[in-house]
Amino acid sequence: MIRDLGPYSSRNTSKGALIEETGQIIAALSSGLPLEEVRKRALEGNILKQRTRISRKRVWDLIHYRLLTHKTSWVLEDLKKTYLIKGRHSSDFITLLYLHYCLRDKLTFDFVTQIIWQSWNQRKLDISRNDILAFLDTLSEAQPQVARWTLSSRRKLAGSILTALRDFGLLKGSQKKKIHKPPLPLSTAEHLLHILISEGLRGKEPVDDPAWRLFLLSADEVSNVLSQLSQAKLIRFERSGHTVVLDTPANWSSLS
Repeated sequence: MIRDLGPYSSRNTSKGALIEETGQIIAALSSGLPLEEVRKRALEGNILKQRTRISRKRVWDLIHYRLLTHKTSWVLEDLKKTYLIKGRHSSDFITLLYLHYCLRDKLTFDFVTQIIWQSWNQRKLDISRNDILAFLDTLSEAQPQVARWTLSSRRKLAGSILTALRDFGLLKGSQKKKIHKPPLPLSTAEHLLHILISEGLRGKEPVDDPAWRLFLLSADEVSNVLSQLSQAKLIRFERSGHTVVLDTPANWSSLS
């Protein structure tokens, strides 16, 4: 399973988006090095450049968790292909990293698809650490472990998540952050749909899934994106009222 289903974790308390570091890891894997060799070189400082081994291991563990722990081979292949063709700083690559950053952390996923999504639709574009802290305050019953986090830990976590979301393009601003609609390249849309199909969603379910809210897409905008994928002959998609026809490649049903 690619998507983190909880409970909420404080794993993203530090290190942020790790766009450069993830690019370095994907570059090494794209060169043909086996995973264990990449890990060894990363921890030794030949790939990752953090000053201490402890810090390099923390970065490796986060990247490994976000992209590799679930051992879904086509996810890694999409990342390598996008890195090699589009480059580390392309919106195609960065939006893939953003997608997996959110999918692999339920707290971040829920904050974006609930709080930021609601604010975007209400045209309340300012977002701050207090919004995450307030969100955490509402979770004491549903997520009892959150109540055990210190205020200092919550503040650090909130700041780290907001910084990562800014680096990924969902927010803009250094001190005062505002919601900004990120791009959704067609290749990333195809990748997201592949994930939803691999989770077993069918019919209207992939179209209505809240994961599209990570890119602040309305229902009509989701249909438009799927129509573009259909026009590109990557899938078959038709929608008439509440009726949806969605056919995807047969091998998308596999989790591996």
